Amino acid sequence: MSESQTLPNLAIGYSRARLLTLFGGSLLLTLLCAALVFLWQEGNDVTKFLVAICYVGAVFFGLATCRMLWRLVTAKQPLVFISRVGIRDTRLAGETIAWSAVRKIFPWEQRGQKFVVLKVDPLIAQRFSRGFATQALTLLNKALGTDSVIVNAGGLTMDTGTLLETCKQYWGAGRPAQAENTEPQPEAKPEPVS
Repeated sequence: MSESQTLPNLAIGYSRARLLTLFGGSLLLTLLCAALVFLWQEGNDVTKFLVAICYVGAVFFGLATCRMLWRLVTAKQPLVFISRVGIRDTRLAGETIAWSAVRKIFPWEQRGQKFVVLKVDPLIAQRFSRGFATQALTLLNKALGTDSVIVNAGGLTMDTGTLLETCKQYWGAGRPAQAENTEPQPEAKPEPVS
């Protein structure tokens, strides 16, 4: 039995513990910013700039709190599916990316947040550039090249390192055996015929 036949299909969803931590942190920061706004409005020695920053912080973290609450309520179904055939991230699109279309898998870090990047065929990557979420990631794609799909493990039950290793394992088992790093053998020169 080959390794590709023993790999189970994986369904990865949001981690309730991580979402609760993010919800608690964003709620705490929202309340802190709101409290500072109300306390500083009474003081005479506080600049309007600091009050404005606290207003912006209260709005920003308030929206983050609402987003985390929404995710907690709706986080009942898996988001990322990994099988012997390919990977599907429902946050990006409903289609499965076949392992045979993936050229390379590598980690990438941007501002402290880690991602798994799938370098795919350009025609496959174009299919995933139509959704709203992927349009927001267009700037990241430009930094990595236009033929990549970014899978974010933030908030999932599997961390980025484990997701990367899992993808590499399934990618190696699910695609045709090809020697990727070997140099092409020079063609044999025909012998002169006399």
